Amino acid sequence: MQLDDDLLLSDDLPPDARRIIGEAEAAVADVRRQSERAVAAVRDQADREIAAIRVKADADAATAQRDAAGQLSPLLRDLFGRLKTVQAECLRTGDLDGALAVRSRLRTLRGDLFGVQPDPGNLTDFGPSDIGKVLLFEIVGEGDSDHCWGTDLYTADSRLSVAAVHVGAVRPNERALVRVTLFDGNELLFEGSERYGVRSRDYGNYTVAFTVERV
Repeated sequence: MQLDDDLLLSDDLPPDARRIIGEAEAAVADVRRQSERAVAAVRDQADREIAAIRVKADADAATAQRDAAGQLSPLLRDLFGRLKTVQAECLRTGDLDGALAVRSRLRTLRGDLFGVQPDPGNLTDFGPSDIGKVLLFEIVGEGDSDHCWGTDLYTADSRLSVAAVHVGAVRPNERALVRVTLFDGNELLFEGSERYGVRSRDYGNYTVAFTVERV
């Protein structure tokens, strides 16, 4: 006997049939929920592992960059010291053109050989993708501005020349090379203080932070 499909879909199912179908539907729904939870757990674990790998990679990259910058420091001092000796000799002998040429070449070498950049003002041009980078800047210390937030670790919108004075890396009006390291500031609270005649201010978390030290 051929059963009509409409009868199978009818609400006139016997109670036992309804119970069996209900149990099957509940079992299928339970399996699906378990599967969804298992998939979500796997993905969450993968996300945590990927995040941990990225954090470690960023830390290792920052360490490598700091090591490289540390190796550059004595090279910078030696090269610039020797060239400044030549410049002083040119001035002593009255060779002004030679002295000016040495000074010009010094500035070019800072950028070409060692990646030294001019004072950027602040570090707001750098974002989360730059965290861990180590940068070299030539700055002139500035002590008469309050555009500085934090102590030792500063918000990216702090003036670099002011933060450098606040941390003791340079003196006001002193020209110097400084090394800047970028950090994640999202989980940090920046506490202000007064140092070397500069007053920094408090601030909540900020996307990018930096440290500054003399080369």
